[in-house]
Amino acid sequence: MKTIKYISCVLVTGLFMMACTKQDDYKKFTEGGEIVYPARVDSIIVRPGNKRLQLRLALGADPSVKKAKIYWSNRQDSLLLDVVRTPGNDTLNVLISNLTEGVYNFEVYTYDAKGNTSVVRNATGTVYGDDYAGTLANRVVKSLVKAPNGSVVITWNAPLPGERTIEMKYRDFNGIDKTINLPAGQLVTEISDYQDEATLSYRTIFAPDSNAYDTYMMPYIEKKLPVFERQFPKSDFNELILPTDVLEGGFGWFMRFLWNDTYTGNGFATQSGKPLPVWFTFDMGVSYRINRFIFWMPSDRIFAKEAVKSFEIWGSNDPNPDGSWDSWTYLRTCESIKPSGQPVPDNSDADKAAAASGQEFVMPDGIPKTRYIRIKVLSNWGNGPFQAIGELTFYSKDR
Repeated sequence: MKTIKYISCVLVTGLFMMACTKQDDYKKFTEGGEIVYPARVDSIIVRPGNKRLQLRLALGADPSVKKAKIYWSNRQDSLLLDVVRTPGNDTLNVLISNLTEGVYNFEVYTYDAKGNTSVVRNATGTVYGDDYAGTLANRVVKSLVKAPNGSVVITWNAPLPGERTIEMKYRDFNGIDKTINLPAGQLVTEISDYQDEATLSYRTIFAPDSNAYDTYMMPYIEKKLPVFERQFPKSDFNELILPTDVLEGGFGWFMRFLWNDTYTGNGFATQSGKPLPVWFTFDMGVSYRINRFIFWMPSDRIFAKEAVKSFEIWGSNDPNPDGSWDSWTYLRTCESIKPSGQPVPDNSDADKAAAASGQEFVMPDGIPKTRYIRIKVLSNWGNGPFQAIGELTFYSKDR
């Protein structure tokens, strides 16, 4: 038992001496006082730019931090900043300019008033420049067409990577200059409030990533917008049969086929054996001021037979139910013109093309808005016993 006690004593003594030795060693490192490390920045957000970038340093809550130092380019370049805190702001925004294109590694340290240094916080970011800009281009317009409702529909080619928006400028019909930013990647754009023949300017704006400090703006491209004009919606059209009107002829060519957007099938054919002039009436559903209309002959008898050659167009907003003319306003007289001038029934290629595309009749300025239309047929091409028309399409500049 004595032996055991002796050994225990020796071990305790040894441990005590070892503890004293370690404590003495620690004092060698704290002879100047306890070592203080100021808090390093909490985080760094790198915002890439054009030959520059921005670092956003989140400082954290340590009030002892008075300075921050940033190193880059393998410590060949550096920047020392004073840290001045303001209420509600714990972020230090640092813009570093005059950089060449490439990838940069940054080391950020903080310092307190005594010069004590924090541990490092690292960040990596990319600087963009002429090489990147050389890969960019404005979005290409695939087509710019006028829709039946008068809107201009722009169809775009696919976007390049990094597109942020397409900026468009034009003047609206009230004379106000408008700027619109299209969503990135939009493939179809429709504008309806443009001024007649206004200039549309557009450019594509790029950003190398979603957190970029700078954007790249392409030069403006200009395109001329058309004169505003919209097609009357044919879905609103209906026949209106008044007591003096000529009826359909029983051939299966009904009046409703005049507005079915079919240009090679049946149109409207009247009763046979009725002496000219004859007339018929239809309702457009809404009162419009007609700017122009397009007239198609029946495709099976162009410039021949019963295809209508000349006619008058009249308008009314409240036609007399007795079928008389006292409530109607004369709008104009129209005559179909055969390009070749060849005798009936000979048709040149130009004649066939003109018939297929329809013949346009522009209305006089100052005519009133009208809801109801009356067509008064004066002649046909072959002195046929009835009258036939293929299709009618009306347009207005009214918005």
